[in-house]
Amino acid sequence: MLDIALEAVKMTRSHTVKAFVTAKSFDIKADNSLVTQTDLFVEKEIRKFLMSKKPDIAIMGEEFGSKIHERFTTGWVIDPIDGTRAFLYGVPLFSTLISYVENSEPIIGVISFPALKQIIFASKNGGCWLQNGDEEPVRVWTESVTKKNLASAVVSISGIHSTTFDSREGIKAYNLSNVVNSARDTVFINDCYQHVMVAMGRIDAAIDTIMKPWDIAALIPCMREAGVACANINGIDTDLLYGGSFLTASSKSLLDELVVHLEG
Repeated sequence: MLDIALEAVKMTRSHTVKAFVTAKSFDIKADNSLVTQTDLFVEKEIRKFLMSKKPDIAIMGEEFGSKIHERFTTGWVIDPIDGTRAFLYGVPLFSTLISYVENSEPIIGVISFPALKQIIFASKNGGCWLQNGDEEPVRVWTESVTKKNLASAVVSISGIHSTTFDSREGIKAYNLSNVVNSARDTVFINDCYQHVMVAMGRIDAAIDTIMKPWDIAALIPCMREAGVACANINGIDTDLLYGGSFLTASSKSLLDELVVHLEG
């Protein structure tokens, strides 16, 4: 299953990069998120490929949903362009995400950054790996002997939505000011790239206040296999696929501290 997902993201990479260079047009969906023709094309191509390999396995994607009307629990989960705004605005940190889920647990995750020619992938109990271009994959493991607290940590936020800075979206305005005032440094890194930077040890924690299953699915096995602590914004680390938000940190103690500050 992992090999199939890897082949799928590599198959669509060149088209995505070519489209990125001239991307300008978009439509606004019912939830006010943006969609481009590239989102639609890439998801269609990945769906066709996955169905050719495993025709009996269900698929859920951001753009075309799922044929399963109840809660989706087993099958492929696709986000063709995670970071459509980055894709449109010329920021090369957008990604293509594919996961395989069993009983609501993502067990395979593939994160492809087409413009960077990087792929991060993981399978349950198989480790997390980084491949640059055509180089041999290298193991990703971030757990540190020295655990940082928030005062010594660098924290990334994907955006200010559902926070005290902008409460128009989400069900709660989380207190991002507490984090900004308490962390050693805060940065804005868009979408899933910030969580990959936690796994790579470049930053210490990352916050996404609003996440859909297709945003989260591929991240979960990659983060867990890299030794990254992850939970939703309330600190709950079970049923994360439907957790609605996503926090990652280099240690469980730092993650718990983030939860407290965001609630404050």
